[in-house]
Amino acid sequence: MNTIRLLLLSSLFLTLPVMAQRRKAPQLTPEQQAAQAKMQRMIANTQRIMFIDSMVVDKDFFLQHYRLSPEAGRVASYETIFHTRQQPHSYVYINELGTRCYLAQEAADSTIQLYTCENIDNRWTRPQALHGINDNNEFRRVNYPFMMGDGQTFYFAAEGDEGLGGYDIYVTRYDSEENLFLHPVNIGMPFNSEANDYMYVIDEYSNLGWFATDRNQPADKVCIYIFEPSQTRQTYTASGLTPAEIATFARIDRIADTWSNSSVHHAALERLQAVLNRSQEKRTDSQFHFVINDDITYNKIEDFKAPENAKRFQQLATLRYRYQRLLNTLDRARDYYATASNDERDELKPEILASEQTQHEIYLQIHLMEKTIRNTEILFLTQKR
Repeated sequence: MNTIRLLLLSSLFLTLPVMAQRRKAPQLTPEQQAAQAKMQRMIANTQRIMFIDSMVVDKDFFLQHYRLSPEAGRVASYETIFHTRQQPHSYVYINELGTRCYLAQEAADSTIQLYTCENIDNRWTRPQALHGINDNNEFRRVNYPFMMGDGQTFYFAAEGDEGLGGYDIYVTRYDSEENLFLHPVNIGMPFNSEANDYMYVIDEYSNLGWFATDRNQPADKVCIYIFEPSQTRQTYTASGLTPAEIATFARIDRIADTWSNSSVHHAALERLQAVLNRSQEKRTDSQFHFVINDDITYNKIEDFKAPENAKRFQQLATLRYRYQRLLNTLDRARDYYATASNDERDELKPEILASEQTQHEIYLQIHLMEKTIRNTEILFLTQKR
């Protein structure tokens, strides 16, 4: 009996340290608890995105693998555009016409901020700071700019305490009346992570999106993801997935898991292949016809004489493309709605209605822009006679 009791006591003493370790697990600090709660919210709100392809490339040359339509503008390193090695960590976006540039510049204290300048007589003007994006210095480093064709929607990556870790991707909009950018918003998962995520670009003309990340990569490598942009933000809320299952999409564990529609994925792959195969040359002169009046039709950007009309036509081309793309997206959404579950329909219905409203607004903007271009061009030509 004593032997049995001794064995039981010995077993108990061996177990106590393990139990004590479990009971004495370190408590999270308030900051850690807040970070954990933020991560859980971000995972729960993960955007439903179809990733078309991905590639692991050398970090120092990752931009060589971005294949954008000429109409989408150009992303490049600071050194490539300004021919100087004084800004090795800074990046630049130049619009299609080459008239405006958004750039990052690093200061002596290693902070990075965003600026803009214009090309006048083939020379860049002095960079001016962008107002609104980092006026309160909430970010230490702001870099990787990209402006959409509408001239208002602006993406960038920033490093600061409010992100998930490293560089996070943010979006903002330019308020032309106030001449500043609105407070930026973190675009969330799956684009952002606890690693560095940056250089988010949307090519509206090929309907492809690109971004780079160093998550799960060696120090000298990054992974570039190519995805299909979405006109409306859909999450996995109504999908019936568990939080753990949604987390796999947030981390982009397998891009094949996002191919819920094989025909859409196949069409996106074809567009990507076309982009990879095509020449990066500018459009030829005959690629558009814009009627000014019964006697005058323009075929190239240089034909526009009235100030700002070349820029207006670029905005018009973007509006036309957005309109057609939105029509295609709505057709797919309506087809899906017809066979969707009740929960999915509840989520889709307001998004379809919002897209239809946006479609109508773009339609009105197109006709107003066409009228403005014609009237200002005719007035200018008349005054020059």
